[in-house]
Amino acid sequence: MPAQSLFRIAVTGALSLVVGCSNPFAPPNIGPRGGAPIKPLTSPENVLDNLVYAYEQRDIDVYETLLDPDFVFVYFDPDRIEGIETVVVPRDGPSGDLERTRRLFRVFDEIRIPVFDTTATSVDSSGPRVLQMRRVAFQLTLRDLSGDFGYESFEATGDAMFWFGRSDSGGLWHIVRWEDLSNQ
Repeated sequence: MPAQSLFRIAVTGALSLVVGCSNPFAPPNIGPRGGAPIKPLTSPENVLDNLVYAYEQRDIDVYETLLDPDFVFVYFDPDRIEGIETVVVPRDGPSGDLERTRRLFRVFDEIRIPVFDTTATSVDSSGPRVLQMRRVAFQLTLRDLSGDFGYESFEATGDAMFWFGRSDSGGLWHIVRWEDLSNQ
C-alpha cells in the first residue's frame, strides 16, 4: 500500500476519533453543572428569555443556571380545606423546585410558552439586596405526546412575578423568587 494511502487512512481515522468525541455545535460549558444559557445573564430580560428556552427545550441544566442559591417558588393552592394557602417551595431538596421541574420535563414531551409578556417592573431596595421585579403574563401548554403518561395535556394562563438579584461574583442576574399568581 502506498505511503500516501496509509497517511490518508491514519488522518481519516484520527479525525473520526476527534469528531466522534466532541460536538462542535455544543454550547460552551459554564457554571457548576455545565449548563450554558442561551443569552448572558446580564439583565432580568435575558434571564426570562432563557427561562422560556429552558422550559421549551426541557433543559434542566440551563434552568438551574437561572436560579439564585436562595431561590423560592411560591404558589397559591386553592384546594386546601381552610381556603387558599400560600405554598413556598425551596430551590433544592427532594421536593424542591429543581426536582419538581426535572419531573415536569420528563413527563411532558412538549412544553410551549407562546405568550410571555412583561406587564410591569419595579425595584425593591429595602432589603440587604437590591431586587428587580418583572410581572409577566403567560400562557403555558404541556403535552405528553408519547403516551407514556396517558397523553395528558394541560394549559395554564395567568400572571407571575419574578424577583431578580444580581450575584456578588460576576454581577449576573438570577431569579430569587418566582410567584405564580394564577390561582389567587
